[in-house]
Amino acid sequence: MKLSEKALLYRELAKLVGANFHLDRSLELLLKQQPSHARRTWLQGLQLGLKEGKSVAASITEHCGAFSDALEFALIDAGERSGRLGDAFSHLSRYFEAWNMAVKQAIGAMIYPLILAHLGIVLPELPTMVTSTMEDKPYSLGGIFMPLAILWLILLSLFLIWRWLSRLGAESAAVDRGLGYIPLIGSARRHWALARFSQVFHACLLASMRMTEAMQLAGSASHSGLLRHAAKDAAQRIAAGETIAGAMADVHGFPITFVHGIATAEEAGTLDHEMNRWAAAETIEAGDAVQRAAQWLPKIAYAFVVMYVAYRIITMMSGFYGGMQQQLDNL
Repeated sequence: MKLSEKALLYRELAKLVGANFHLDRSLELLLKQQPSHARRTWLQGLQLGLKEGKSVAASITEHCGAFSDALEFALIDAGERSGRLGDAFSHLSRYFEAWNMAVKQAIGAMIYPLILAHLGIVLPELPTMVTSTMEDKPYSLGGIFMPLAILWLILLSLFLIWRWLSRLGAESAAVDRGLGYIPLIGSARRHWALARFSQVFHACLLASMRMTEAMQLAGSASHSGLLRHAAKDAAQRIAAGETIAGAMADVHGFPITFVHGIATAEEAGTLDHEMNRWAAAETIEAGDAVQRAAQWLPKIAYAFVVMYVAYRIITMMSGFYGGMQQQLDNL
């Protein structure tokens, strides 16, 4: 399911549940709107689970698992336990709207460099093509198609490698730490991970879950191997009698400013407000990080395109003047 579809799905559910519509009635209304195939399948799966007597979280886990992730499971489960299911849907709607906006910004920023890259491959070949046509000589299009094929092969390889590393980073602390060092992109990943962690922890607090369970659920939903392992270790220390902030401070993975904020909130008894504040702040920081990446990554791409075009021009001119020099020498 697309991010925009998820944002729309949860926004409509939050609207209806917040207006005190029964969930069964809400699903019927949304199914009558002729939703896309993915949304219809999700709604029908939830509807089927409810008819079987399952909870909302269990229904989504069993029948909608292909369209949902750990963040959705955790927030909906916590929202259902706390009686704030509408708030959970609203949280998810805002999150997917922000994430969809970030993805659109990133893609939009790379369109122009891609166009320049294609022009950088095609334009240097035009003089040779025109000269061959005027002199009635055969010209092979391999000089254009081969570099284009190599360009798209490189782009596809980079996409698949990044996708693989991102999934691996959701489980492995070492890989996640390494991805965090990537300029521009690493900062966005860290902020998104902490935003997801804080959102789920806040929902778990409202549901009055045990702190060990809340810590592990939030770590799993963060999509960060580093936070996942840190949360698991922190949960063990909390079970042994440590405070939440003390447990977070003893493990590696949580930002020190985040730990300090949790420590003061824990003492003041405002931990739920603090987690909600961090969730909102980190979502904004993640969006800003994506904007910075959208500003600088195209400039880096421009630099590579310019260097490639310069290389092609120099190569072409060298061949041209080399041919002229050889003709002069033959005279």
